[in-house]
Amino acid sequence: MKIYFKALGFLKYQKGLTIALIISCFILACLTIAEPFFFKEIINSLVDFTGKDSFSGKFATVFLVWIGIVLMNILIQIFSSYGSSIVSTKIYGILWKKTFDHIMNMSIDFFQGEKIGSIVREFERGLDNIYSQYISFFRHLLINTFILLILLPTVFFLNVKMACLIVAVIPVLVFLIFFAIKKVRITQSAVDKKWSELSGTAYDVISNIFLVQSFTLGDRLSGMVDKIRGEAVQGQIKASRWWGIVSGASRSLGFILNVVVFFMGSILYIKNEMSLGDIIMFIGFTSIIINVFNSIFWIVLDYTWQREKIIAFFKIWETKATIKNEKNSIEVGKLKGEIEFKNVFFEYKDGMQALKDVSFKINPGEVVAFVGHTGSGKTTTANLISRFYDIKKGQILMDGIPIKKINLNSLRKNTAVVFQDSTFLNASFFENLRIDNDGITRKDMEKACKEACVWEVIKRTKKGLDQEIGEKGTKLSGGEKQRLSIARAILKDAPILILDEATSALDAKTEHKIQDAISNVIKNRTTIIIAHRLSTIKKADKIFVFEGGKIIETGNFNALMKKKGSFYELVNYQITI
Repeated sequence: MKIYFKALGFLKYQKGLTIALIISCFILACLTIAEPFFFKEIINSLVDFTGKDSFSGKFATVFLVWIGIVLMNILIQIFSSYGSSIVSTKIYGILWKKTFDHIMNMSIDFFQGEKIGSIVREFERGLDNIYSQYISFFRHLLINTFILLILLPTVFFLNVKMACLIVAVIPVLVFLIFFAIKKVRITQSAVDKKWSELSGTAYDVISNIFLVQSFTLGDRLSGMVDKIRGEAVQGQIKASRWWGIVSGASRSLGFILNVVVFFMGSILYIKNEMSLGDIIMFIGFTSIIINVFNSIFWIVLDYTWQREKIIAFFKIWETKATIKNEKNSIEVGKLKGEIEFKNVFFEYKDGMQALKDVSFKINPGEVVAFVGHTGSGKTTTANLISRFYDIKKGQILMDGIPIKKINLNSLRKNTAVVFQDSTFLNASFFENLRIDNDGITRKDMEKACKEACVWEVIKRTKKGLDQEIGEKGTKLSGGEKQRLSIARAILKDAPILILDEATSALDAKTEHKIQDAISNVIKNRTTIIIAHRLSTIKKADKIFVFEGGKIIETGNFNALMKKKGSFYELVNYQITI
């Protein structure tokens, strides 16, 4: 129940309406318990009827009061139902925004071990189930709890013998509920993992539809997805079986209890210890208690089904970002662009060591290149500059300031990155170029796109800058995406520019144009070029050669070629092929 109460803790976002709903639930409980008293009065009045005129007055009074209570019950029920929907919807909206913002601020390593489809499914499904729990809490559980708290002392006050008979069945009902929970919990947990696996796998298949269709993988992957679906369905059927058995048993117990109460009441009536109205009243109380436990039974059923989904949501909600601002972090404005690594060691979350004792200094306005074989540490080093990860040991400084002391947004506003795999929003050219700068005009965009040799591509579309480019830019070719990514970096106008294989997807003619554009863009900027095509870095002020997470050579192009070391071998290898 810890998870349930944790979910209820979000009601703090709507304190006023929550308090009003709690009061209304208490009143509804009192009105529900009052109804059997009217049964008693009406039956006893009918039994005692002797034709006197006074009967009609008493009878009318009872019915008028009863009608008044029924009308009050209806009004409060409407308020309770409407209010619970309002509270649940408002909190759903608040939690959706807070959770989405929380995910957006998570560190990069959080997403590397998870399927994006599973994260989205768990986030939205968890919120849907918390919403359902709130509706159930106000419309059923809270009212039923108040009913039990008020009704049990009441029946003991009215008749101890009948009260003991009614209360005797409660432990049996409680046992049935907990028995079903125990049988289902482990099975349901495994089933929910299967549903999550199904969602993540389906997302992976659909998001790679070009690969699937190109290699005609449809049948094989469809079979794999269907296998997981079948396992999830079978597991859900198994989990549901016990609920059906226990639900039937609890309903049957209710019928038996009604018979026993009626029988005991009849005996007490014969002994003049109860009136006929009292018997009907206790039958009413019995029906209320059975209805309460049946309601609680289904509430527990729903919660048990939803528990793992809510736990998965809290796993996301409570995961802390590993990369976050330190206390009293600094807003640095626009940096000059000096970058220094001092004896930096870094390893990924899985323990794989990526950098070992890396040290270098890049002066403001310098153009440097990172080269080396795949996996040598080039891109990892560039990612550390934007603080996508935190180092294990050593220090990284910008303009002499440790980057951990710089506000993250402030730090990242000073770096523009052209990623190796260009990424875009499912939006227009305009939205993808504007990003977070509302001050950029369409003329600015046109100028940047011309410099990046992508303006002709935009002009050919029907809507120009307003043309949608598809999810992840699927309507563009690889080269067009890279050029658009360069235009986006130009518009960011940051003092530090990182080009991660920025021309790898371009033909020779376009690459030449881009190199000219880059020559203009890098003026007065600290530029880091990560390159496999070594011919593109001849003009770099410094070249750092990486191998096995270390820098093994440093110098300009000519100096490294004269040295005839690792860089020389890399260049010659590319020339020979």
